[in-house]
Amino acid sequence: KQAELIVGTAHGACWEAAGRHKLFMASTAVAGVAPGTAQSTTPAFSLWNPVNSGLDLIIVRATIGYVSGTIGAGTLVWGWVSQTTAPTTGTELTPILTRAAAANGSGRAFQASTHSAIPAIMRPAFILSAVLATTAAPLAAAAVDWVDGEIVVPPTTAVTLHGVAAAGSTPLILISVTWEEVTV
Repeated sequence: KQAELIVGTAHGACWEAAGRHKLFMASTAVAGVAPGTAQSTTPAFSLWNPVNSGLDLIIVRATIGYVSGTIGAGTLVWGWVSQTTAPTTGTELTPILTRAAAANGSGRAFQASTHSAIPAIMRPAFILSAVLATTAAPLAAAAVDWVDGEIVVPPTTAVTLHGVAAAGSTPLILISVTWEEVTV
């Protein structure tokens, strides 16, 4: 249906989408973002598909990494919300084409921006352990949620990643999401 060139594994799982300039990623700012404590209209990370994009945004994976502070125990969850206009306030992030070229995609990513309603929880993405900040990073490596197309973001919809967790003490994490843009 999508004129795939390869139907067996010959390269990395995302190689074809990246090679066709259809694979994008966005990350929160290097200073990090608070993961949050409860679902709200201002999630830590969101990916919005504009009204007339003509595309579905297929979530491939999400990654989180530790920045600083004391992380509170809980869960980072995927959520979704109907969103006909761009989220407001917060920070709009710059999507990067994974082929390491200029981005020209339709998906728009945001950090701590305000949405029209509280996102409905879809499923857990990451378990946040209560860890204390030390001179050595409390996480050995970034945590990865291989969504692998399980979450599809149609036009006028946003998906979010936000914590349902204890407050911690000024916890900051990085959140990165990779998606493929596919013609509807």
